[in-house]
Amino acid sequence: MKTRLLLLAAALPAALLAAEPPRSPTPAPVTDQMAETPTQSASTHVMHDAAQLKWGDAPPVFEKGAQAVVLSGDPGKPGWFVLRLKAPAGFKVALHWHPTDEQVTVLEGDFSLRMGDGASEHSHTFAPGGYVVLPAHMQHAASTQGGAVVQVEGMGPFELTYVDPKDDPRKRTPAAADAGH
Repeated sequence: MKTRLLLLAAALPAALLAAEPPRSPTPAPVTDQMAETPTQSASTHVMHDAAQLKWGDAPPVFEKGAQAVVLSGDPGKPGWFVLRLKAPAGFKVALHWHPTDEQVTVLEGDFSLRMGDGASEHSHTFAPGGYVVLPAHMQHAASTQGGAVVQVEGMGPFELTYVDPKDDPRKRTPAAADAGH
């Protein structure tokens, strides 16, 4: 009996190492609103060299001037996605919320968040390496003084709802949208 237990204990780690991890569904193609980066299924590895990323205009839900690139997944579809947003100096995103949790990591520059509402409102400026999880429906506004690159991760579809609809760049006339930046 003792020998059987020893053999089982010795074989278990090898069996666990040999087991194939569960597969996630393959993400859908990248949305037309962001620069195209090939998507990969979660069962394959993803590698990007920063110098080779193909940045494009950020989706129209953001003020003009920001750029974005999708690293993995499709923010417009259900499932996990990773994207980077490059914001120029003085860039702001007015008070808004998302229906799903959002994880943000600051890669370059300065990135300020005003979070919560009412008595729970607070602000913080993050330097490179800073990280924040914004729970679903938490109101927050973002800005950068000198410019920033942030990595955003979450479950799609990525949606952004402005607290004040007049802050939504998609709902402005072209002349008003240019003046809003």
